[in-house]
Amino acid sequence: MPKIFGTNILGIFAATVAFYMLGFVWYGMLFDKLWLELSGITAQEAEARSAALGAMMLVWGVLITLTQVLGLSYILQHAGATRLKKCVEICLMVATFIVLPVLAYSSLYGGSPVRMIILDLGHMAIGYALVGAILAAFRGQNAIGDGA
Repeated sequence: MPKIFGTNILGIFAATVAFYMLGFVWYGMLFDKLWLELSGITAQEAEARSAALGAMMLVWGVLITLTQVLGLSYILQHAGATRLKKCVEICLMVATFIVLPVLAYSSLYGGSPVRMIILDLGHMAIGYALVGAILAAFRGQNAIGDGA
């Protein structure tokens, strides 16, 4: 099976689907009301945006998710990480030192509420840890043990 950045292509696909579905559950089921409140839009406005974008909302959402998974796979490859613990650890470090500051920009310069950073960071941190775990399972034999 072909590999991308040292990860079986099925792992890239599985991580993308899992991360995308986490976003669906996070923003569409668990925290939908909070997300609407913090975004300052109504459910009707959100539905109108979705209708206006149509299928492209799904296409762009999957492409954005795939890009993140590929980026994390690239980082894991260059770190030499193959084991579950190390892959998850690296992905959480990326969430902390890259994603969190980027989210903070939206609060500082865009006026997004700080609570939105917390909501979004929760999604990203759990998502990145999930991606790290899935990618570890597809990065080689016995990828669950200790070590790199």
